[in-house]
Amino acid sequence: MAQLVAGRYANALFDLALESSEIDTFEEEVKIVLDTMNKDKEFLNVLNHPQISGEEKFSILENTFKGKISNEIMGLFSVALRKNRETQIVDMLTVFLNKVEKHKGIETAFVTSAKPLSENQVKSIKEKLSKNLNKQIFIQADVDESLLGGVRIKVAGHIIDGSIKKQLDDLKSQLLNIHLA
Repeated sequence: MAQLVAGRYANALFDLALESSEIDTFEEEVKIVLDTMNKDKEFLNVLNHPQISGEEKFSILENTFKGKISNEIMGLFSVALRKNRETQIVDMLTVFLNKVEKHKGIETAFVTSAKPLSENQVKSIKEKLSKNLNKQIFIQADVDESLLGGVRIKVAGHIIDGSIKKQLDDLKSQLLNIHLA
C-alpha cells in the first residue's frame, strides 16, 4: 500500500516535471532533499514524529530548503503533510528519481565485491554493462567480505553472481547431490 501511495505522488511530480520541461531541475532538487534527509537522521525523526504538527513540519522543510528547491516540490511536501504521508516522502522522492532514470535511459547497477573496487574496475564494469544493455549505467558499489572474491551485479532485473562464495555454494550443492552407488 505504501509503495502504491508513494508511486502516485512520484507520478504526479514526474508528470509535472515533464509538462514544465524541468526534469533536470527537479532531479537535482530531489537529490538535494534526499541527500539532506539521508545524512541527517534527526531531521527524518522530526519529520516522522507523530506529535509534531504538519504545519511545524512544513515550516521546518520550508526553512531547510528555502531557495534550494522549487515551489512544485514544496507543494508536494505540503500535500503529503496535509494527507499525513510524511513518513513516505523519502519513498516518493526515490520513486521519482527512478522514473527520471528510466526516462533518461539510465540503469543503476548494484555491484557488490569482497573488497573495494578500483576506479578502473568500476569503469570497466560500467562500459561492459552499458554496451550489453544499450543503456547509460550508474554504478552503486558496495563491499561484502563474505563473498570472499569476485563480484555480484544486480542490474535491470538480472543477477550476475561471479563471487567465490557462489561458486563454493554451487560446488557444495553438487557434492551433496552425488549419490554413491
